[in-house]
Amino acid sequence: MAKRVRYLVQIVPHLEERYGSEKTQSIMNKALPRYDELVEENGDEPKACHMHTHERIYPAIAVFDAMISEGTGREEAADFLVKYYAWRAGGMAPMIKALFKIPGLYRIAPRVFYSMTKKSFGPQAGFASKNGYVSGNEMRFDMVKCPYMDKCVHYGCPEIVRGFCDADDVCYGGMHPKLSWERTKTLGYGADCCDFKIRIKES
Repeated sequence: MAKRVRYLVQIVPHLEERYGSEKTQSIMNKALPRYDELVEENGDEPKACHMHTHERIYPAIAVFDAMISEGTGREEAADFLVKYYAWRAGGMAPMIKALFKIPGLYRIAPRVFYSMTKKSFGPQAGFASKNGYVSGNEMRFDMVKCPYMDKCVHYGCPEIVRGFCDADDVCYGGMHPKLSWERTKTLGYGADCCDFKIRIKES
């Protein structure tokens, strides 16, 4: 199961570049069964959670635990994973920009993001938000509960959550010249919420 998770497949060359083939193999020999263990421990979670937990959260926790077990310091391991996830997000950013090159598509971005949030980032997936608002020119909400934060805290690695937060900035920070990505704080950086806001800039 774990070998099919893109997060775990793509991280191997990054580990090899930093730590060499032998240590990377030792890390992955522990990360793969740890991932399977995390999935099994949480086998009763709703399927709506899986795109977050199975594809992102559990792989990150598994590699973090494996790196610590192989002698890497917590801060070094966390920094490595934060940078790795920023690299992954960097692959998505050009695709998002390309999508918004479709004439006029940026105009529906607030409504699309608001709808997407309700569908994939709602209570059914372990999230909770408040102060939601959407109009033709703007969408905003405060995320007050997040499984990325909750799971990483539960498994003793809250320091890796900031990598998931940073990935949003990489992906959405430059979507389109007329779209403004205005999140100013996140749970992963110790705030009381993630204050998401996307606004169409005035002409």
